[in-house]
Amino acid sequence: MDLLQTDRFAHPLEGNLIRRSVLFGVLLICLAALYHQTKTQAQLCRLTLTLVDAESKETIPGVVRCFAQSGGPAIPLAGSLSRGQGLKGNDAIQDWYVISQAEEILLPRQQLRLEALAGLETELATALIDLTGQDRISLTIPIRTFSRISKDGWYAGNTHLHLSNLNQDQADRYLKEIPRADRLEVLFISYLERALVDKDYITNRYPIGDLTEFWSTGVLVNNGEEHRHNFGDQGEGFGHVMLLNIKRLIQPVSIGQGISRSGTDGTTLQMGIDDAHRQGGVAIWCHNSWGLEDVPNFVSGKLDAQNIFDGGAHGSYEDGFYHYLNAGIRVPFSTGTDWFIYDLARVYVGVRGSLGIKPWLDALVAGRSFITNGPILKLTVQGREIGATVELKQPQEVLVQAEGTGRSNFEKLELVKNGRVIAQANTQPHEGTFQAQLQQRVRIQEPAWLALRISTQATNEYGRPLFGHTSPVYITVEGRSIRMDQEVAYLREQIRQARRAIAAQAVFATKEERERVLSVYERAVALLEQRS
Repeated sequence: MDLLQTDRFAHPLEGNLIRRSVLFGVLLICLAALYHQTKTQAQLCRLTLTLVDAESKETIPGVVRCFAQSGGPAIPLAGSLSRGQGLKGNDAIQDWYVISQAEEILLPRQQLRLEALAGLETELATALIDLTGQDRISLTIPIRTFSRISKDGWYAGNTHLHLSNLNQDQADRYLKEIPRADRLEVLFISYLERALVDKDYITNRYPIGDLTEFWSTGVLVNNGEEHRHNFGDQGEGFGHVMLLNIKRLIQPVSIGQGISRSGTDGTTLQMGIDDAHRQGGVAIWCHNSWGLEDVPNFVSGKLDAQNIFDGGAHGSYEDGFYHYLNAGIRVPFSTGTDWFIYDLARVYVGVRGSLGIKPWLDALVAGRSFITNGPILKLTVQGREIGATVELKQPQEVLVQAEGTGRSNFEKLELVKNGRVIAQANTQPHEGTFQAQLQQRVRIQEPAWLALRISTQATNEYGRPLFGHTSPVYITVEGRSIRMDQEVAYLREQIRQARRAIAAQAVFATKEERERVLSVYERAVALLEQRS
C-alpha cells in the first residue's frame, strides 16, 4: 500500500493534512538518523591503516582485526571488506577484515589493540594505539615473514572454490582482494549445477579457462568444473570430482535425478574424467572419501590427486588414503575450501621452472605437494624431496630430515611410514613461531612410503582445526614398489560394496546404461586381481 494513499472518500483538506503529517514524520526520522550518524562519527577517529613487509618496508595486503585494550569482542572495521564475506555464523573469521593498501577506517576513540597477518608465512603482528581524543591519525603495522617458500618454487593454491549470492561487482572484488590478502598464488573456481539453486552461483558466470583479469593481483585464477553425482540432494552417490584447466564444460555437469531432478544415473564420472584428460585437464577427487566411484577411479589410474578437507571431513587419512598408498597406488594430496575461502587451507606445490596453471598442476600430479592450514612442512629422504622415489638396491637405512614451522602451535610433528607413526617431535617456540624438527635414520627392509603430518587439537586464526600432511616420498627396494596384499583386498571389497549399493539405488533407463555404470567397478576389481 502506498504510504501516502488516503481513503478515496475522504475530504480533500483531510487528505492534505494526512499527507503533511506523514511527510513531517518521515522528516523527523531522517533528521534523527542524521543526528545519530553525526554524533556517532564525532565519537570515532579516522585511522589510515597500512600493512608493510617488515624487511622490505613495501606495502602488502593482509587481514586485520581490532579489540579494545580493556577487553571485549572484536570491533568491526567499517568500510573494509569482511574476510568472512558470504559466510554464516559467528566464527573467528568474521572478526577479520581485508586491508589491501592504505585504507581509512573509523574506530572508537579509545585504547585499541590491532592484530594483522598475511597468509600462513607471517607472524601475527600486534600494534597498540591510543585514539583517545584523536580525530585523524595514521598507523603502519610491519609484518614479519618467517618463510619465503616460493623462492624455492613452492606455490600455494586452492583447487576448489565457489561463490554464491553475490553480485558481479562483489564477486570481482572478492576474487581480487581475498586470495591476495591470504597470499594464495593459484586459485581454481569451478562451475557446478544443482536444480533450482544454481542461478545464485555467481562463479558460474565466469568463462571456462584462465581468468586473466585477476592475474594482475599476483594470483593465477582458472575456472574449471565440479562434475558430480548424488543420490538425493546431499546424499552420497558416485561422488564429486574437480575437472581443472579444461577448455569447455563437460556435460552433463551434474548427473542424475538426485541433483538435476531429471535424467538417469546412467553416466559415470569416469566418462567426464576421460573427457577432461582429452582436453589436457586434470581430475582431482573431492571431499576426502565421499562417494562410491573414488576407489575404482584411483585403481584405474584415472584420478590425478585427492582433495582432503575441502568442505568436509568424510573419513580420516587412515580410513582412505593410506589404503591406496599401501596398495601401491600413488595419490598426491591437495585441498581447497569449496564454498567461499573459509579457511587458510591450501596446497603448496613444488614447481620446477616458471609458475603457470599447467606447470603448477603438472607438479601437483607428480606428487610434489603438501596440504596445510597452519605450519609450513619440509621433508627429505636421502636428500630427495616430497613426491620423489628413492631407489634402493638392497635393504638399508635412509636419512630422514623433517621440519614444521608455523605461526600457531601445531603441537606435534609426526613421521609416518606405511600408515604408522614411527617418530614424532613436539613443537618449541622460536622467534615468534613454533617449530618442530626430526632427523633420524630409518631402516627400510621392504618397499615403503614416508610422509610427514601434524597432530593437534589447536585451531588457527580463522577458528578452523589445524591440519598438515605431505604427499609421500616413495621407496623402492630392488626395483619393487610397496604393494600389501591385505590392502589390495580391502580396496577390492570397497569396490564390491560400492557396486552393490549402486545396483540397488541407481535408476537406469536401459540395460546398456546399467552395464556401462557397473562395468567401471568390475574392471577395477579385475585390475586389483592383477595387482595381487
